Amino acid sequence: MEILINPRQTRILLKESTHNNIGDNIKSMYDQVKEILKNSGSQIGENLTFLVTWGASIGGMIRPLNAFIEKKFPELNEMEISLILTGIIANYYFDNSELIKKIIKKINDEGLGKVFSNVFLKAEELKKAFFSFIESLGKLTHKMTNIMSYAFIIPIIPMIYESIQNGIINERDSIEIAERILSFGLLTVSGIALKTLILKIIKRFNSE
Repeated sequence: MEILINPRQTRILLKESTHNNIGDNIKSMYDQVKEILKNSGSQIGENLTFLVTWGASIGGMIRPLNAFIEKKFPELNEMEISLILTGIIANYYFDNSELIKKIIKKINDEGLGKVFSNVFLKAEELKKAFFSFIESLGKLTHKMTNIMSYAFIIPIIPMIYESIQNGIINERDSIEIAERILSFGLLTVSGIALKTLILKIIKRFNSE
């Protein structure tokens, strides 16, 4: 028996798939950061699990950097990549200067100093682009006191953009998207601030 699905039902199914994909990406970023911190912690002899609370936010920053490293430096193994990425994490999320120095020293001792410098320049480009994008959203009702805590949004911005262009999601979906992300309990940002941010992003892409 042939089953027909009308356009409205199709949009509902596609929207649900988009929401699931966004949520899965948040969880995946969190798990990736846990593994990276575990690998690098064992190399420098430090317990870095205290950073896991920033997991998804850190993941948003380092996921594109991980892809950059794998493409440009394919000879590096998982442990070396983890150490380099932890050096990046240290510069943006640590407030312990002695621990930062220890990580950078380990990177240099392993002969990865030049690679790290290359990746750090890429990280600065990414940070600049992210800050510029946030500024393009206009004034946010709820002040984002630490923009880097919202970096988890970086890998899912293209997903939101594509879904808007394809007519799958609109401004009315912003609350549901934010609640889906928050349901994982892996973020340090407030629900109100996240809903405001998602709505601003959707409005920004709708205006193009």
